[in-house]
Amino acid sequence: MTSQNDRPAPAPAESASRSAAEEAQRFRDFAEAASNWFWEMDSGLRFCWFSDSFERISGVPQSHLLGRSRRDMLALADPVTDEITSLQDWWDHIAVLEAHRPFRNFIHPRIHPDGHKVYLSISGKPIFDAAGRFAGYRGTGADITDRIEIERRLREAKEMAEVADRAKSRFLATMSHELRTPLNAIIGFAEIMDGQRFGPMGEPRYQGYARDILSSGRHLLAIINDILDLARLDAAQMELDDAWMPVEEVMDDAGRHIAPVAAAAGIRLRLVAPEAAAEVLADQRRMRQVLLNLLSNAVKFSPRGGVVTLAWRPDGPRGPALVVTDPGPGMTEDEIRQAVEPFSQIAHHRTRHHEGTGLGLSLARRLCELHGARLELESAPGEGLTASIVLPGNRVRRGNA
Repeated sequence: MTSQNDRPAPAPAESASRSAAEEAQRFRDFAEAASNWFWEMDSGLRFCWFSDSFERISGVPQSHLLGRSRRDMLALADPVTDEITSLQDWWDHIAVLEAHRPFRNFIHPRIHPDGHKVYLSISGKPIFDAAGRFAGYRGTGADITDRIEIERRLREAKEMAEVADRAKSRFLATMSHELRTPLNAIIGFAEIMDGQRFGPMGEPRYQGYARDILSSGRHLLAIINDILDLARLDAAQMELDDAWMPVEEVMDDAGRHIAPVAAAAGIRLRLVAPEAAAEVLADQRRMRQVLLNLLSNAVKFSPRGGVVTLAWRPDGPRGPALVVTDPGPGMTEDEIRQAVEPFSQIAHHRTRHHEGTGLGLSLARRLCELHGARLELESAPGEGLTASIVLPGNRVRRGNA
């Protein structure tokens, strides 16, 4: 009796045939188990095979497509078109197929028999025989309906947020204008009373009250103006009135405006004049506004007897810059990121004893960006703060032209 081990080995042809059959079955097992599907086209670009999962996912019977090309289906008005895939997109896809080029992730909308729309992502690879003749396509498909729906909801949420942001900007601009009118009257009458233009007040305390009203009114007006400026920036309604100005003039202008505030706080203001003449191209009023925001912030947080410096650094590490430094308590990186956001208040040692809206640094940053410049803040706890207005090269020139 011949044992199992003594049986002759199968002939090479039989072994190869069995191996090919096993490989084909293995491929079909994978194809039917896959969450995606596989498909083939013949040399005439007609669909000739789908894995079974295609019909389960798309709801389209294979018989609806087998033996037909994409051009045939287009003639039957079969493709679904929408804001994702237009009719032109379909014709472009057919051009790719007829040029025998590979493609990836062509989005194919379809209406499922149950009535809802599905989105299919199709990829394909052209196949050529040994002689280099085109033999058809092989490809894959996947259901991306959930992804498309998520993207659509994100777009809708973004559009709603933009509408709300525009409405907020309009509201802030309108309210700022409405508040400024009576506030200007309050400030005007307080100035008259404080200056006793129509004779002395009978009670000395009244003049002190008038002075408080005037101070509070001016503070409130500054806040309203900042809010109005932010609203204009958000609505892209602020334009610059650019002109070339000597750097030293820009620095002196800001210094004159902040000097009384610094003196009252016991802070020495130090201006480091440029060693060589230079000019900047800027809106004088807006550049002054940026510098005053930075300088007032520096004065506010500097200890009495401290020195706040405004300097011109033509060869700074990141480009020419106007730099404000203070000896205040400094900030961490997280606090710096928070400080440049509108209406932020950092609840730590730097702001504990100082009131404000948190608009100054945010507005300064936005106005710098409007000039094509950058506001860079460098600090560490206990090491003060350095604020640099880094200007682009096209807004600086050496010498006085």
